[in-house]
Amino acid sequence: MSSAKRVARNTSLLTIGQIISYGESAIYIILIARYLGPQGLGILNLGLALTAVFASLATFGLTTLATREVAKDRGLASKYVANLIPMQVLLALAAIGLVVALVNVIGYSQETIFVVYILSVVIIVGTLSSLFLAIFQAFEQLEFQALVLIVTSVVPLCGAVILIQLHLNVVAFALLVLLTAGSGSVIGLAYVYLICVRRFFVPRLEADFTFWKSALIEAWPMAASAVSVIIFFRIDVVMTSFIQGTTAVGFYSIAYTLSEASLVVPSVFLSAIFPVLSRLHRDSKLSFRDTCAQAIKYLFYLAMPMAFFVTIWAKPIVYLLYGARFDPSVAALQILIWSAALMWLTIFLGSTLVAANLQKLGLKITFLGFILNISLNVLLIPEYSYFGASFATVVTAAFALALQLFFLGRNGFALGFRGTSLAAFFGLAVIVAISALLHLGNVPLALITIVDLVLYAAVIHKFGLNEQDKQLILSLFKRPRPAEEEM
Repeated sequence: MSSAKRVARNTSLLTIGQIISYGESAIYIILIARYLGPQGLGILNLGLALTAVFASLATFGLTTLATREVAKDRGLASKYVANLIPMQVLLALAAIGLVVALVNVIGYSQETIFVVYILSVVIIVGTLSSLFLAIFQAFEQLEFQALVLIVTSVVPLCGAVILIQLHLNVVAFALLVLLTAGSGSVIGLAYVYLICVRRFFVPRLEADFTFWKSALIEAWPMAASAVSVIIFFRIDVVMTSFIQGTTAVGFYSIAYTLSEASLVVPSVFLSAIFPVLSRLHRDSKLSFRDTCAQAIKYLFYLAMPMAFFVTIWAKPIVYLLYGARFDPSVAALQILIWSAALMWLTIFLGSTLVAANLQKLGLKITFLGFILNISLNVLLIPEYSYFGASFATVVTAAFALALQLFFLGRNGFALGFRGTSLAAFFGLAVIVAISALLHLGNVPLALITIVDLVLYAAVIHKFGLNEQDKQLILSLFKRPRPAEEEM
């Protein structure tokens, strides 16, 4: 129970930080979307997509490795930080060189190339900041990460207001984004560095090449998996821009921005539970399996209604936030949100494979999903534009989830998902049917949503939760005893 309470506490703290950060980021995105329009937004998001792919090369899975190993032995923290700082600076410089070369080879417009140049500079500070946050995650001190999220999202928002008041074009906008995001990252990096010095240890630089070699060998499957994942998330943007143009990217960007916002839930939960899973796998394989089974069940129970409610509210959401000229984004959002629901599970299971030292298996699964996604995009984007890209994303997410569950079972970690998922599917079927009937009766959408929430919760309570689940959930709301607080 103490581990569950600690995970719940860290999840709550990071959720609060993420909610505030996402709120500020949402206002930022709404402002720039309304100001730049579909074409300008498409250019900016294309630049962000390209730099995101190469930023994953700069981290090279080393932050995940650091979190896993330091969670097992906190005495390793100074060793990892001392060596990973110079390693990641060198990797970041290499990544910037690659992205610069790529945009020139592809032959984008000069405006787009300038945007990519400007945005790629953020890679260096971002990789260093992510390293310190990874150490905080290993120490399960996520309140620091929550504060960093808030600080580093305020600065870009303030910059966006200035950009609009000055009536600057997309290149100047990208330059100011660099200045605001860069300063925000520097502030965050300085903050986490000071906290690290005061609370944990004094970071010092070191070049232990034997350590470098072993770390790179251990981390490369995680790096390859992370690169494949980010390509999976962003290759559709690049391909859409190449085949359909930046205006189509602008419409698609709104859909995937809104759908990806939901991923804050599994991401926050994973940040809190990953160190716990790493220790459980070391100490008790049975506890590790049972914890994973419970976690994926709860995530699935939340993901299904989330996707359904976003589907029925898609048009009001898009119109309210971005205006009627982004109407083409509505259908794309209604498709993409189901891939996001599946990714709630694939994100968690991907890290489960890492915690279980099965990262090479995770890499194979990610690579197969990457090949499928590329193939579907090539087939669908020319004919169906970003709607085809949205469908390809859903199919790939379902394929990856099926492979993860299958291979975890083959390696002794069967999670019983087939049985536990029935309650969620039944609850989803109930609210779909009720929603259809109420819609025919011209019942307001808000009232339909309330009725659906009550019905779905009742189904899950009746058929999806056993006594152990109910006791665990109730324990999270009880005030801990002093001995538990010390733990």
